Amino acid sequence: MEKIANELKSVKELEDGRIITDVQNVTKVLKSFDAIAIWDFASAAPYSSISVNGETPLDAVFFSGHKFPGGVSSPGVLIIKKYLIQATKPKRIGGGTVFFVNSSEEWFLKEVEHREEGGTADAVGAVRLAMAVKMKRAVGENTIKQLEESISKKVLEKFKAIKNLILLGPVVSENRLPVFSFLIHDPNSQLFFHHNYISVLLNDLFGIQTRAGCMCAGPYAQFLLGIDEDLSKEFVNAIQESANLDRTHLRRQAEYSQQEFLRPGFTRISFPYFFTSHQIDHILQCIQFVSEYAADFLHLYQVNCETGEWHHQNQRVFHGRRWLGHVQFTPNGLKTKPVVVQNAPDFKGCLQIARSLALESVQSLNLSKIPDGRSAISEEFRGLRWFVLPIEIAEVLAGRNVSFGVCVLNPRKYSERSSNLSKQLDNGLHLNERDSNEENACEVVCDDVICLIKCDENSKNEDTTENVGIDESEAEEVKQMEDWNKRVVVNRNVDLSREEERKLEWHVPPLEMYKKVTDVIHQLKMIKNGDKILVCLSGGKDSLSLLHILRHYQQRCNKARSTSFELGAITVDPGSAEYNPRPLIDYCRKLNIDYFYEEQDIIGAAKKTTGLRSICAFCSRMKRGRLAAAAQFHGWNVLAMGQHLDDLAESFFIAAFQNGNLSTMKAQYTTKDGALRVIRPLVMVREKSLRNFAEDKNLPVVAENCPACFNQATERHRIKQLLAQQELIFPDLFNSLRSALKPLLLVDSAHTNEMRNQAVQNIVNRT
Repeated sequence: MEKIANELKSVKELEDGRIITDVQNVTKVLKSFDAIAIWDFASAAPYSSISVNGETPLDAVFFSGHKFPGGVSSPGVLIIKKYLIQATKPKRIGGGTVFFVNSSEEWFLKEVEHREEGGTADAVGAVRLAMAVKMKRAVGENTIKQLEESISKKVLEKFKAIKNLILLGPVVSENRLPVFSFLIHDPNSQLFFHHNYISVLLNDLFGIQTRAGCMCAGPYAQFLLGIDEDLSKEFVNAIQESANLDRTHLRRQAEYSQQEFLRPGFTRISFPYFFTSHQIDHILQCIQFVSEYAADFLHLYQVNCETGEWHHQNQRVFHGRRWLGHVQFTPNGLKTKPVVVQNAPDFKGCLQIARSLALESVQSLNLSKIPDGRSAISEEFRGLRWFVLPIEIAEVLAGRNVSFGVCVLNPRKYSERSSNLSKQLDNGLHLNERDSNEENACEVVCDDVICLIKCDENSKNEDTTENVGIDESEAEEVKQMEDWNKRVVVNRNVDLSREEERKLEWHVPPLEMYKKVTDVIHQLKMIKNGDKILVCLSGGKDSLSLLHILRHYQQRCNKARSTSFELGAITVDPGSAEYNPRPLIDYCRKLNIDYFYEEQDIIGAAKKTTGLRSICAFCSRMKRGRLAAAAQFHGWNVLAMGQHLDDLAESFFIAAFQNGNLSTMKAQYTTKDGALRVIRPLVMVREKSLRNFAEDKNLPVVAENCPACFNQATERHRIKQLLAQQELIFPDLFNSLRSALKPLLLVDSAHTNEMRNQAVQNIVNRT
């Protein structure tokens, strides 16, 4: 171990600040202590020579095939001495690992390579990797090394001349890869520009692909950024998700933090050895342009606090996204949606356009339209913000006096041949940036059968409430689509015996939840004698729970000989391959209720509609019309929806934030034509209660994975997160919201003007 310490000490004392691993000498030291030498060539394999059986043989080597030029989607490689593998049973049993098997015993292959690789081998990937390795050998490691050193020298010389660029790590060109990590410094604030912003700007202006973040080697990256252990812990406390949040209730998949964008990092760019001198010169000019003009574009970009992602204010949807759902296999061959490809300008043209855009962006600067994100970070963590915000740059350009704090990042500066030294920049810091005002955001409210659209462009000009019913335009569209009409009807068997009735798979809801539902029903007189109620059944937890709750209420009413009503269900299938509610047909047949399954090719019609801005809006409108038309056609007069208290609270904030309205979903109302009543008996019930009931009773919840609703960071989800955060601080939050929303949810009109007047009157009467 003393020898290992001496070897590491000799590496540490290298004057150029690099860490060079001498594979053979380190292996000798390890072998002298009977240690096993396992070498990770993950990043070095595409460029360096690998000698397993050298003067001192290596015990094992592994590397990643996908990091080779041309090695995309190829497998990883493990080279290991056979004597090290002593197990006779494979780690993962699969096809090709078993020699023979009977009912009592199994025998595995003795050939270790086959025994340890169960299942079908990736033959195509292996061939691709073999070609990539062969190409590397054809070029030669020495040639690659010379080309890389030449590129590194050119890049380092250019980077020295870029005044706002801070290079991280050693500044030597020998024995290094042309991979460079850097920050762009803002001289006015003495802060940095966010690494994700720099990466996005290089992409948007020039199509240059870079990476951004803290990469794999987190401790080393923090060392380069000048972050010590204490500061690192402060960052962790700021960006980590609260341990008290209910991930199950929120259906979280990824890590969540309202302050993820505080995470420190840098931008990294790679120059492959096969790049031409002209390509490298162009990329360096583009990086220099971004370092000089990054401030001029910042006010045009918005940051998502929860992900740290930056996007241009006009880039709200991925226009170029291509869906597998657009692909059709037909007798005439493969058909897909045509892609419009614009001709890109050449290198010189890109720079000219970028310069003109920089001038235009400064002239178009409008302080009133730039969100002020300085209050988005809690006061406890404001000192950790190391990057400049759009509002700060805008105020500086407008001539205002802006106060900046001290930047917490102190990137280490390396001299060319001296030992690495830490040099502090004159820096400053201020606050955080908030997500953005999503003025054109299209918010989908997908709960139960009705897919409600909240789209601020339309909401300011049209009646875009969640009303069910058919106006003239909707009636015409529904009529036009009736030709595709498919319908399944399940009729209730009225001749069942009492014993057969008791065997039906109905479930009794928890008393507390049931009482909240019945209180609303009685208070608002939702259900009347002779009503024929159809539950809008999507297969989600909410609508399924509502069906069982209303069935229990019906049984209690029959026993008490009070309100008499009929209960059924209805589903609208929009024709999406990713959503299959057909299992509900058999389920409702087992429950012995009247059930109507309506199929309508809404998705297909949407594809044929020219100028369609939102598939979700179209689908929502069509579903509303189909529900109303089907209910009237079958002679039912009430539609029951499964929206709950969480939905109402979220809709209230969305309406206030996006549309400037004080409104939410109504507890009940009559459609414009007076033919239907719509009721929401769950308006006082929490979502988590419904989820618990559905899971406890193992209700057959149908997954809905419509590709039109795939935007992960929807406004509704952000509001859900916001309310969850606030509920940690104010445990009684939803009781307060329930009380505050009553004047709005008691509105019973489907007409916009009447609805607003009633809401105002309810508020006035309450005060």
